[in-house]
Amino acid sequence: MLSITPAVKSDITHIVCPHCKEKLARVGLHKSSKIDGLTFKCRKCGKLWNVKTE
Repeated sequence: MLSITPAVKSDITHIVCPHCKEKLARVGLHKSSKIDGLTFKCRKCGKLWNVKTE
């Protein structure tokens, strides 16, 4: 299930393309978040990436 709620400013980790080091604009993860199954395509190099936290 997907849940989207308002957020407050806090410490975040930015998502960065491992190939070209381009930062994914306007997206951040809370330091303690658990992510599995997030996919993004880099706008600079065009590569497709999966994001998973442990």
